[in-house]
This record gives sequence, structure tokens and C-alpha cells, in this order.
Amino acid sequence: MTERFTDLHSHLVPAVDDGSASIPESLESLAALRAEGVRTVVTTPHLLLPQLTTDAAIDRELDRHRRAFDRLAEAMLDEPDLPLLGLGQEIWAPDAATLRRALGRPGLGLAGTRWLLVEFGFDLQGTHEGVVREAVAAGRGIIVAHPERYHYLPGIEPIELMRRWRELGALLQVNAGSFTGHYLGHSPGSERLAWDMVAHGLVDLVATDHHGGRRAGVSPAEAFEALAARDERVLAERVMAGAPGKIVREAGVELVEPAVRSPGGDA
Repeated sequence: MTERFTDLHSHLVPAVDDGSASIPESLESLAALRAEGVRTVVTTPHLLLPQLTTDAAIDRELDRHRRAFDRLAEAMLDEPDLPLLGLGQEIWAPDAATLRRALGRPGLGLAGTRWLLVEFGFDLQGTHEGVVREAVAAGRGIIVAHPERYHYLPGIEPIELMRRWRELGALLQVNAGSFTGHYLGHSPGSERLAWDMVAHGLVDLVATDHHGGRRAGVSPAEAFEALAARDERVLAERVMAGAPGKIVREAGVELVEPAVRSPGGDA
């Protein structure tokens, strides 16, 4: 198993969304990820743009994330052997106009890079190609979160739509638990679709989507071994270590162990 995992999707900023509820829970979850070979975590609390109806509301939510992240980073100073930590968002943007409202705000993106982690909502309302175009036109990189878990409209072939998103400039991120059937209760086709994405060369990144110690199914080691067992070890190395590590390094972002301040956060 590789010892260089980078996890770009998790919900370990305490008490800001449906993820970790407390600093102790976040520290325990980070320690567990470190024990499985994760060296860098960019944690991505939900930024639910359709529920944030004004610019001021978006700014307040980003500030709330930053302050909670900084409290976690402060607590990490006393904890040995944890991953490097950065702050991002999982941005719910079902249409281009919604995403446009958030673009350009300080601190938006994965650990201060140009990359945005975006979800469209689990019940897709169309192709959502406009969201990808909007991000690319703004000079941002866009990562589509867990497309294997979406419920696609009748008549839309998921693999073909994923290809279209990539043609437009997006990267596709699969959840680690999808390879082992963790989401079958909510998304019955998720395991099959994750492996179909592997077969069609459509997996760019794998991340945990870790929601804290109260939820299972987030083991990067299990995902890595599941891929390796199907002769996909090279792919596993690339999508769990090489590609996500490159994204974090792209803009020269410096992640300092054991804590890193959030972009735009208080010193």
C-alpha cells in the first residue's frame, strides 16, 4: 500500500455541516486516516449555495468555515503524527448562475488553489454542463464530486455524460467507499458505476468523503486494495496519491505540519 495518499474530499471541520461534530472527533478521524497512509487532507465542508441567498450569506458561511478550521488547526498543534491539513469546500452548484455567485471570493477552492470541488445534487436535473463551462471560463479547475452516486435522468447514459464533463475540462472524483459497496442503500448503482468508470478510464481522483467517526465506509486502504485486487494498482497510485498531490502542489500551496491556516483566515 502506498504511504502518500492525498485526500481532497472530507467533512472534518467540526460542527459546520453534517460531518464531524467536534474537535475530538475530527482529531480521531484524522489520526485514523494518517494510520492508513494519508499524508495530506484538504477538508471540504459543504457550501450549499442554493440555501445562501445573498452574497453576504455566502461570505458569512465561508468565514464560519475558516474560523472552525482554524480552531481545529490550533488543536492539532498538540497532536503528533497527523496529516497535513488544508481547507476547501464541497460546493453545491446545480446550475451555472448559482456557481457564478461564489466565484472570485477569497479562499474559495481547495487549499487556496484554483481547483473547485463541485457537486450538482444527487438527483440530477439535466446534464449540468453549464456548471463545468462556468468554472472553466472563470479560469478555475473543476472536480465533479462522486458522479457514481448521482441519480441520472431517464435517457441519459451516465458514462457518456461523464465523458462530456471531462471533455469540457472537469476531473471526476470517486468516493473510496463506492468500490466496496458502501453507498448501495442510497445509490444502488454506485458500486457498479464506480467500476464502470474504471473500465472506461474515467476515474481521475479517489477521495474518502469522510464525515467523521460516526460513519463507516471511508477507508482509503480498502479502496486501494480493492483496486489493486483487480490489477489496477497503477491507477490506484495515480488517483489516490499522484494526481491529488499534484493538485495541492500546483499553486505552490504550503501545507505545514501539524497545522495550516486557512486562506484568508485569522493568523
